[in-house]
Amino acid sequence: MSQRTAGWYPLLLAAASVGIANSVVFSLLSNLQDKYHFSDAGLGLIAGSGFAVGLVGQVLLAPYADRGHSKRLLIAGLGTAVLGSILFALAGSLLTLVLARMVVGLSNSLFMPASRAIAISISDDDIPKRLGTLSGVELAGFVTGPVVGGMLVGPFGLRTPFLVAGAFALAGALMLAPRTLPEPPMDEEHRLAFDLLKLPSIRAGVFMCVALFLPVGFYDATLDRYLTDLGGSDKLIGMSFLAYGIPFALLATTGGRLASQKGAMRVAVWGTLLVAPITMGYGFIHVPLIIVGVSAIEGSLQALAVPASQALVAAGAPIGRAAAAQGLAGASNLLVAAVTAYAAGGLYGAVGPEWMFLIAGTGVAGFVLMSISQYRLAVAQQHAVS
Repeated sequence: MSQRTAGWYPLLLAAASVGIANSVVFSLLSNLQDKYHFSDAGLGLIAGSGFAVGLVGQVLLAPYADRGHSKRLLIAGLGTAVLGSILFALAGSLLTLVLARMVVGLSNSLFMPASRAIAISISDDDIPKRLGTLSGVELAGFVTGPVVGGMLVGPFGLRTPFLVAGAFALAGALMLAPRTLPEPPMDEEHRLAFDLLKLPSIRAGVFMCVALFLPVGFYDATLDRYLTDLGGSDKLIGMSFLAYGIPFALLATTGGRLASQKGAMRVAVWGTLLVAPITMGYGFIHVPLIIVGVSAIEGSLQALAVPASQALVAAGAPIGRAAAAQGLAGASNLLVAAVTAYAAGGLYGAVGPEWMFLIAGTGVAGFVLMSISQYRLAVAQQHAVS
């Protein structure tokens, strides 16, 4: 392995630890609700608050990775993951749970745009493959978190899963701190990312990323509650996240390679259009084990489409704006996830899971169509210039 990529594997392990810290709460929401007696709307408040803070963080902080501070952002992200996990363990009310979720959500917005910019900057070859590997490892951590929560809450109580998640993040920081990592090309103008939305190629990539991320707010806020209402145990709920994440982790690198070979847009469109009907169907499945099986299918499709969507954003980004572009896509994802998570708790109680998941799947399809429209506009502009 070359000197330039010597920190690649510690970076991947650190990304997994951030994922664990961010997701461990999602298999514990019904336990927290039962203990602290807050309403279904509180489920969305906890889930959505992390997304909302992450949104602000990705817009304001991600561009600093384009100014020579990528390593500092990585370490700061791991540090806030540790702090947020400790706050979760000490929380005793809905308000303190929301605060803890906000701190943990900030960790993701500090870490992920910088890590993707570093992955892009390693070389011009196989960018989708590296992004796929990073996404796969990140999600592997993300789905491990609920498994940790589901396995530990019964024998050890509600505090222990959060402390274990914080320990993973601390270990990630200790591994990554001494490593040398490549710096992304620098943007000398110190801009935020909003001006990138003027580019139809960026809009196409952002809309595609949003299409794939849109269901996350619904899942994070209500899947634990839904499976619990269907009779699923804490361990089965944790396994549902794992069933989604294992295929993703195993296939994400392949998805990135496929995007390089067949074209990022083609792979992203087909993968995302298959995710939409699966999302619509969850509310009509009333057997928890079948939901777990369908989650595995969705994870496989997401593994093909997510690296392709991130590659679309990378391809549309001007030189020196890689982190800003990835942060913009991440912020857009989190904005939609925050809105859907805040709404999901109320929708679940008001219209039931059938209509809630139908709304989610329709949103996925809608953003795909917007992405296709912007991609065609970008191609037309390129032809006009040439």
